[in-house]
Amino acid sequence: MGLPPLAHETLTRAPRLAAEAGRTWARTGALLPVLGAAGAGVLLLAYERLSATAPITADSANAVLQGRSMATGNVVLSGWTLSGASFYLTDLPFYTAFAAIRGLSPDVAHDVGAAIYTLLVLVACFLARGRARGLPALGRMAVTLVLVVAPAPGEATRLLLLGPFHAGTTLVLLVALLVLDTAGERALGLAVVGALLAVSVFSDALALYVGVLPIVIVALLPRLRGRGQRLDRALLATALISVVASVLLMGVIDGLGGFATVPLQASFARVEDLPRNTALALEGILLLFGANFFGQPIASLGTLVMLVHLAGVAFVALCCRWVVQAWRQGSPPDRVTQVLLVGMAADLAAYLLSNQAIDLRTSRYLIPFLAFGAVLAGRVGADRLRGTRLRGAAVGVGLAYLLFAAVSLRTPVAPSPEAELGGFLQSHHLQYGVAAYWQASTVTVQSEGRVRVRAFVATQPQPTAYAWESEGSWYDPKVPGNDARFVVRDTLDPRSVDQRAIEASFGAPAEEYRVGRYEVFVWDRNLLDDLVR
Repeated sequence: MGLPPLAHETLTRAPRLAAEAGRTWARTGALLPVLGAAGAGVLLLAYERLSATAPITADSANAVLQGRSMATGNVVLSGWTLSGASFYLTDLPFYTAFAAIRGLSPDVAHDVGAAIYTLLVLVACFLARGRARGLPALGRMAVTLVLVVAPAPGEATRLLLLGPFHAGTTLVLLVALLVLDTAGERALGLAVVGALLAVSVFSDALALYVGVLPIVIVALLPRLRGRGQRLDRALLATALISVVASVLLMGVIDGLGGFATVPLQASFARVEDLPRNTALALEGILLLFGANFFGQPIASLGTLVMLVHLAGVAFVALCCRWVVQAWRQGSPPDRVTQVLLVGMAADLAAYLLSNQAIDLRTSRYLIPFLAFGAVLAGRVGADRLRGTRLRGAAVGVGLAYLLFAAVSLRTPVAPSPEAELGGFLQSHHLQYGVAAYWQASTVTVQSEGRVRVRAFVATQPQPTAYAWESEGSWYDPKVPGNDARFVVRDTLDPRSVDQRAIEASFGAPAEEYRVGRYEVFVWDRNLLDDLVR
């Protein structure tokens, strides 16, 4: 028995109507907020898991302590001495929020790293969309997502999913560019861009090179060619005013009795260092993109993964070449794409020509290069791939990226020897002590503040308090509870304090213990009395 005509027509038209409805929904943009919210939740959980595969560092631990201090009322971090990059308005608000919820906990470091990188990925995808809508917009966002969605396990995860290592600064700059892209022609939009630039420069000088400088260059170029527009003048003024505002912000913090910063020890690289800096820059870029195959065995699955990621690096380079070619041929790309390209060049040049290129850990200065490159590839490359024979290959590479991302979630959680050490110290009623910078605050945070270890330097003739990412009151023996009776030494870390230097600083210890990789030296007096503050 056949179906009634109306039912038959309904069933045959239903798939076509559903497809048309889906296309209409995509065109109207209603799909993107839903996808964004769902994707954010999935990414946050995934990044929490990936972040746990990397042990927290002293820098991360100190940021947790700063966030806890702000959450308990010391909003301007009075008494603190921070590094030249304070991250005060880029990263520390996240640490403050999570520390207010979790208290003093190592989980705060992982929470913040995951949250910042989740937002970075989302903002990068929406910035890649540009003015496109519908399926072209989804294609652009997909290209950017694939390039940044999965930090490689190991050093890349540590740099991107722990902090503060400039990912927060990059996030603020991406938000500024998103506002410029969507509302840059309005006065309010420019005001927001200026405020975000001021916040980023105030918190991290890297933003001056990869944020403000590219905008200034892009705004000046049309004027030098006699084709400047009113928006170029307004954008130039906005960028310059943001620098002045960042200086004024520092004055406000000063006036409120807030934190001090240690001057940056930056300088130009020596000529003989340029080959090494070039090699570090190349390896650092590959590391962040998950493609650092140097020194890896050829017949290895891990190397195959890196070589697939290398295709992504090559695609970003190709997109940069397309932008440069179009620019030289008199067809300049849109203003935001120009800023992205100049920002990548400025970031790379600053790294090559400075003394900050030390080892692969300093690849953190190239995080803006990673994010800007991924966004540029989405804005420029996705449209070129559509309708070409390379589209199928690109889809295959993208699926491989996502597969590798899923597999990386099986990476074991990093062990925490500091937690074991903290438990030992607590059981022996050793609750306050000192150590080298890289072992101090990590023990404090891993023990959730039940054991407090402060950084010092074994200088001669007298040891000194470490005035870097620290609070002055930590070293005051008159403060109740500040009774430092032990020194911790990490036998596996060459940056730790040498035993001879320890004894030269404080004399022979009364007791010695071995806890895993750590040595603990105990005295029957307050070691803070010996420190120069």
